[in-house]
Amino acid sequence: MKKRVLTDFAYGLIIGFIAAVIISMTIFGLVYVGNKNKELSDNVQNYIELQQVIEELREDYINLDASDFLDAIPGVRAAADGARDDFERKLDEVLFRFRSRLSD
Repeated sequence: MKKRVLTDFAYGLIIGFIAAVIISMTIFGLVYVGNKNKELSDNVQNYIELQQVIEELREDYINLDASDFLDAIPGVRAAADGARDDFERKLDEVLFRFRSRLSD
């Protein structure tokens, strides 16, 4: 008679454990891939929504004239007025120097 190392019950436990591990890993893999695809589709949906908002803003800014554009964007009016004041000040200085040379 041949001596067995493991009984049929032990073989059944080992094979059952291996089968349970394989089934668990398969289920885990499917759930993981499903969640990854869902997250990816959510990111694509957010991207599409952001692109629509960007397109709407682009349309709004394209249809603005110069004065509306300066009023619509915060800080642009102040920067433009400051640049205009600086230009006028420098122009006055240049004209003053030119006139003072002519009078000398």
